[in-house]
Amino acid sequence: MTRFPSLTPDTAQGAARSLLGDLVARHGEIGAMVATMAHSPAVLGGYLDLNRAIKRSKLPRHITERISLAVQQRQGCDLCLAAHISAARAAGVIDSEIADAARRHLRRPCNCRDRGVRPSGLRGTRDHHR
Repeated sequence: MTRFPSLTPDTAQGAARSLLGDLVARHGEIGAMVATMAHSPAVLGGYLDLNRAIKRSKLPRHITERISLAVQQRQGCDLCLAAHISAARAAGVIDSEIADAARRHLRRPCNCRDRGVRPSGLRGTRDHHR
């Protein structure tokens, strides 16, 4: 369950409305992860800029999706992880590789407390130590 409702071009305000409208016009629909990011136009814009940069890279899509899986496993956001699992499958990443990303994350304990990082330092983020 997400903490924020998904937005649409009709329910979003300002810059988020424009960004979502452009995405719907180009792709026909938007996923829950992007629709939730629209609560912060800066977050959504940054994500879209990163996405464009990755698409321009020389790495094949199945590799970039495996990287995204590793990042999302580490971040602990179930909504983002589900979106990237779906994208990884669409890019040809097989289920055993997806499961391997989860196992690798579980083998590496989080050291954020050892580094003095506060795990829930950002409002709205999930505390992965619960």
